[in-house]
Amino acid sequence: MNYAEDRLDRKVRHSTSEGGSLLEKDLTKAHELLKTATTPYLQFQGHELAGRTMRDAGLSPQATFHFGMAWIISFTIDGKDEDCSGDSELKLTLQEKSVGDYAQIVELVGFPDIGAIILLFHMNGGSIENDESNISHRVDSSDFILENDSPDRFHQNCGCGLDRCGTSCCFIPEEIASSQTFQMLMNSFKCLQSNIRISRNREDTTAGDIIESVTKATQKKNPVVVSPICPDYIPNTLRFWSCDIQRPLPPLLQTLLLKQLYSAPIGSSFIILATEALRHLAIHLPLSSKIGRKMAQLYKSHWAYYLLIHKIVLGERIKTSRRNLIPYHVPVWDIQNLLDNRKCYDLDNHRVISKEDDSLMHYIHKTLLELSDPSISNVTEMKYPLPRFPNYQCREFIYAIGDSHCLSIGWQNLHIKKNDIHKYRTIVPCPTTGLKAWHTRPTTKFFTKYNLDQVLRRLPETCRTIILSAGEIDCREGIGGTQLEGYSDGCDEAVRNTVDEYVNSVLVLSKFHDLQILLLPVAPHAYRSSKNGKSLGRSLRRQRMLLWNETLREKCNQINSLKGDKVFLLDYEEGLREDNVESPVGFVLNIYYNADFTHMNSAFLPLLEKSIEESECNFDLI
Repeated sequence: MNYAEDRLDRKVRHSTSEGGSLLEKDLTKAHELLKTATTPYLQFQGHELAGRTMRDAGLSPQATFHFGMAWIISFTIDGKDEDCSGDSELKLTLQEKSVGDYAQIVELVGFPDIGAIILLFHMNGGSIENDESNISHRVDSSDFILENDSPDRFHQNCGCGLDRCGTSCCFIPEEIASSQTFQMLMNSFKCLQSNIRISRNREDTTAGDIIESVTKATQKKNPVVVSPICPDYIPNTLRFWSCDIQRPLPPLLQTLLLKQLYSAPIGSSFIILATEALRHLAIHLPLSSKIGRKMAQLYKSHWAYYLLIHKIVLGERIKTSRRNLIPYHVPVWDIQNLLDNRKCYDLDNHRVISKEDDSLMHYIHKTLLELSDPSISNVTEMKYPLPRFPNYQCREFIYAIGDSHCLSIGWQNLHIKKNDIHKYRTIVPCPTTGLKAWHTRPTTKFFTKYNLDQVLRRLPETCRTIILSAGEIDCREGIGGTQLEGYSDGCDEAVRNTVDEYVNSVLVLSKFHDLQILLLPVAPHAYRSSKNGKSLGRSLRRQRMLLWNETLREKCNQINSLKGDKVFLLDYEEGLREDNVESPVGFVLNIYYNADFTHMNSAFLPLLEKSIEESECNFDLI
C-alpha cells in the first residue's frame, strides 16, 4: 500500500541480470505459486505477487485482476494467517491489507470513485464468495512476455491462463454491484443528498473554528477533549472516521479513502463526505500525532496526501481583517459551506454539490456493471469507450490532471474574463499519483502513464480544455540519476531534454484527444531552515526548477508561434517568488502560497486566472 515508497525497489526489479529481470523471475514465481497452491493462503500469495509484478511492469489491467483475486481469497483464509507484520499501531489484518491494495490499484487505473466504493463496501461488512472456478490453476507463461510491445499488450492475460486476467481495464467482481451492501451504500448516498436538499440550514462552523478546536484538543498542557458533532444528514454507513461501524477502518485506510473521495472527479456527495471527514480526522488523527509520525515514516505518500488535503480543506487561521491585505487561501471547507466567498458572484450556482444526485447514483452503478461484466468490458486495442465522468458537470467545470499539485487548486472557483466575457469554472482535480513529466512519453511502460491515459479517455466528450501539472517530481528526484546522489554534478542538459520530451508528448496527447492543454509551471519550494540538513538538496532543486521553467517557457513560445497547436504555458511562476539571499537562485516560494513546503495552497489563484487571460489559448474552448 505504498504508492511510491518502493520506487528504488521497482528500478532494481526492472534491471536485467543473469536469467532475466527480477520482474520476470517474480512473475515465474507467482505462476508457480498459483499452479501448486494447496491452501487459500498460498493462492493469496501468488495473486498478490502477480499483482505487484504487473503493476511494476506497467500492466495495470492484469494488476487489478490479481489484486482483486487476492482480496476475494482473503475472505476464506483462516484467522491465524490474518495478522500482517508492521508497527502495532498501524498493523493491518490480511483482509484490510488486501482491500487497501485492491482499492489503491483501482485508483491507479483511473477509477478513484470506484476505489472509494470498494473501501466503503468493506467497511460495511460486504463480502464476496471465493469461487473456485474463477481461480483455476491453468498456467501457461508462453501466453505473455513482459517486453511485448504489441498494441494490445495491456489486454492479454499475464500467463496465468485465468479467464478474467487482462480482459478489463479495471477488474471488478460481478458480486459487488448485485450485493445488498452495495444497494445499502447507494441508498445512503441518495439519503445524504436528499437531506442536504431538504435542509436549508448551512453549516455555521468555519474552517478556522475547526483549526481552533484541533489546537485545544492537541495542546500538550491540559488537552481538551473535543468530540465534534456530525450532521444528522450523513448516514452512519458513510461515517468512515467512526469506530461505531461494522469494520472500523484503521488510520491507513481512512487516509486512503479520504484521498479517493476528495480526488474522485465527480464531486457531489463524495466531496461533502470528504470535507466532513476532515473535521473529525483533524482531531482524532492530528498532524502532530505519534501515529502520524509513524505513518510519515512507513507510508510516506499516504501521509503526504493526508497532510496536503488537511491543509487545503482547513487551511490556516487568518484573521478576517487581514484576508484582503495578503494573498489568502480560501479553505475548501468554507467554499463547500458558503462561508467565505472570494468572489462576488453567487456561489450557489457553482457549488460542488450536484443537484442531480440520482444521476450520480446511476453513474456509479452503471460504471460498476460495465467494469464487472466480462462480455462488455473487453478493451482490446484500447477501442472500448471507458465509462466517462458524469456529463452533467462538464459545462461549469475544468479538469486539473496530473501530479499531486493539481489538488492545490481542486474544488476552487476560477473567474476568468476576456473581451468583456466572464467565465466561472470550478476546478475538478484528477490526480495521477506519482506522474512525472518523463512518464507522458508514448513509450512509457509505467502505471502512471496508463493512469494518465485512462483519465483522459474518461473525460466528458464536451470537455475541450484541461489543466496539466507535471515536472515537480522530475526536478525533485527524477532528473540526473546517479548525479543526484552527491549533489555535485550538473544535470542541466537532462533538464532541457526532459522538458523537450514533455512538451512533445503533450502535443501528441493534445492532438490524439482533441484537447487544449494548459501547462502549469513548477513552483519553487518554500523556505526551510538549513538546520535540518536538507538545505543543499533543496537549493539544487530550486536551480533545476528555475531552469525547467525557463526551458518550458522557451519551448512553449516556439510552438505557440506556429499558431497550430493547442498547448499553452500558464506563465505565473515569477509571481510566486519571494526574495531570499540564502537561496542560490535568489528566491523561494512566497510564504503566503505555501501549503506543506512542497505544495502550494490556492492563494495563487488570482495569478492563475491572470495567466489564463494573458495566454494565447482559445478562450472559447474553456
